[in-house]
Amino acid sequence: MRLLPWVRMPAIWIKEGGLRDFGWSNQVKVSRSTAIAALQLYIALLTQAEEKWRDDGCKLIAEMTYTRLMGITGLSRQLVAAGLEGLVVAGRIKSEKEGRKCRYVFAGYDFSGNWCKLPARPLYNVLQSTHIEPFQMFQKRSVCELDALKLFLYFAFARDNKTMFTMASFETISEKTGVAEKRIPRANAFLINCGLLANLSREHSEDVKKKEPNKYFMRGYRELFTGQKAAPAPAA
Repeated sequence: MRLLPWVRMPAIWIKEGGLRDFGWSNQVKVSRSTAIAALQLYIALLTQAEEKWRDDGCKLIAEMTYTRLMGITGLSRQLVAAGLEGLVVAGRIKSEKEGRKCRYVFAGYDFSGNWCKLPARPLYNVLQSTHIEPFQMFQKRSVCELDALKLFLYFAFARDNKTMFTMASFETISEKTGVAEKRIPRANAFLINCGLLANLSREHSEDVKKKEPNKYFMRGYRELFTGQKAAPAPAA
C-alpha cells in the first residue's frame, strides 16, 4: 500500500475528551504501557487505513497482521494484542476477523466531515518506509511518553486547516487531554526529541504580561496541504 502524505482521523472523540480514556491510573479505561501501545497502534492503523464503502456507508478500515503492526511500531506481540484490545475497550476501533485476516474499523468516522489531518508518510523512515521512526525512542514505561502521544493527537485535531501549525494554551490542552499543565513542557520536549514535533515556537506579545500560546508544528506539517481524494461512492 502506498503511503499518503496525510490521512483522515476521526475528530469528534478528541473534541469530546476521549483522550482522557488513556491515562496512568487504574481508574481510566486504558492505562500505562497498554495506553501507550494503544495510541501508537491507533496512529499506525490510521496511516495504513483505506476508505471502503459498505451497506451502512463509507468506513475507514485497516487490514493488518500482528507481525506488520509489530514492525511498524516496534511493539512486542503482547503489547500489540493488549493495545488493540485497549482501543476496542475505549471504543476507538471495532475488530473483525475473516479467517486469518484481522480487520480494524475506526469508530466515529465521517468521510464528509468531522475529521482532521494526521501526518502519515512523513512519520516513517525515509529509505524503506517500514516503520514509524519516532516510535523507536519510546520505552513504554513513562507517563511522559503517554502524555506526548496524547498531545500529538490533540495537535492534529486542533490545527486550523489553513495554517501549518497548531496554537493552543496549556489550559486548553490539559482540559481536552487530561495531561496536567505542569507535565506539558516535558511532553513537548519529548515530542521534539523523538521527532513527532518538527518545531515549537512562541509569538511574543506587545503586552509583556500576556502569554501567547505556543505554535506547534507537527512532523510533516508542510505535506498537510498536499491533496487527497476521498474514496469514490459505489455505483447506484
